[in-house]
Amino acid sequence: MLRRVRSPATALAAVVIAIAACNTAEPSTDPTAPAESIDTGDATPYAGGVFVAPQGDDSAPGTTEKPVRSLERALEIVPTDGTIVFAGGVHSGGHRIGNIANVTITGLPGAILDGGGAEPFGIFCDGCRELIIEELEIRGFTDVGVGATNSSGITLRKLHVHGNGAAVQFTDWELEGYGIHVDFSSSVTIEGNDVHDNGPDPPILPDRILGTGIDTFGNTDVTIRGNTSHDNHGGGILVEDSFRVVVEGNEVFGNDLDASSDEWWDGGLWLDGGGDVVVRNNVFRDNLGPGIEISDEDYQNPTGYVLIGNISTGNYYGILIWNFGTEDFPPPEVMMLDSNDFAGNDRLDVWIEAEL
Repeated sequence: MLRRVRSPATALAAVVIAIAACNTAEPSTDPTAPAESIDTGDATPYAGGVFVAPQGDDSAPGTTEKPVRSLERALEIVPTDGTIVFAGGVHSGGHRIGNIANVTITGLPGAILDGGGAEPFGIFCDGCRELIIEELEIRGFTDVGVGATNSSGITLRKLHVHGNGAAVQFTDWELEGYGIHVDFSSSVTIEGNDVHDNGPDPPILPDRILGTGIDTFGNTDVTIRGNTSHDNHGGGILVEDSFRVVVEGNEVFGNDLDASSDEWWDGGLWLDGGGDVVVRNNVFRDNLGPGIEISDEDYQNPTGYVLIGNISTGNYYGILIWNFGTEDFPPPEVMMLDSNDFAGNDRLDVWIEAEL
C-alpha cells in the first residue's frame, strides 16, 4: 500500500515564506504597470463591493463603470466587512493573499479564474479570518485551485473547481495537486461545490503521485457538506489529522485512484488520524479503489469516528479499515457504524486489516 507522507512544519514554513516574498516583491519596472498606491478620491465603489473585471484598470476606483483588474488591488480598496465582486468573463492570473479579515469574494454569472496551466494558485490565503469565497469557476492552476492555511472562519461554497493540480510547482510544500486544499485552520466550511478533474493525469512517476478533489489536513471544526467530488485523478475527499469534522451529504464518484503498483492510493473518502469525525448520508460510488478508507496510519489512536447512513457501491472495495490492531471493526469508542450500505462493490464490500 502506498503511504501519504507529510511534513507539516516544513510545509507551513514554506507557505509563510512564499507569501511574504509575494507581498514584499520589488515594484515592477514596466512603465505601463499600475502604481502601487492609487488615490480613489471621492469615487463611490460598487454598491455590492469593489468590482473586478478582466479589462479593468488597477488605477480605477473599483466601481461598476470603472472596475479594477486584480484581486490584490481590490483588497486595498475594500472596506472592513466588504465584498469583492468578479465580473463575468475570464480572469487570468493567480492570487496568493494573506492577513485579510471579514471579506467576501464572490462572482457574477460567468466569472472564471483561469491559471492557463501555468499559475500555481487560483486563490490561496495565509492568515485569513472570516473569509468567504463563492460563486466562481476556478480552473487551470498547477498546484491548488482554491484554499487556505493558518486561517479561521473560512467558507468555500458554490464553486466550480476543475482541472487544477496537474503539475505541481511548489514541491517544497509537499503538495500533490488539489482542487480545494485547507490546512492548519479552524472553523472551516466547504459546501455545495462541484470539484472534478483535479490532480495529475497521468500519475507522476516513479513516485506515483495522485491528487485530491477536496484535501483537508490538520484542521479543527470543519464541515464538508453537499459537494460533488468526481472524476479526479486521485481521491475525492481527504480528512487527515483533523478534529471535530462533519462530512455529510456529499456525492463522491468516478475518482481514479489507480496508482499502478497496487491499484489504489487514497479512497473516495480517506479518513486518517484526528478524531471526533462524523461521516453521514454520503454516496461513494464507482471509484477505482475503496469508496471509504479509514486508517490509523501513524498510530495516533483516534477515537470518535461515526459513520451513519452512507452508501458505498460500485467501488473496488466498499470500506477498507486498517492499522487499528484488529481484523474486526474497531471498538465503539473508536468507530461506530449505523445504517450504512456497503454492497455491490467489485472485490470486497468490507475489508479490515489489523496492519497494512
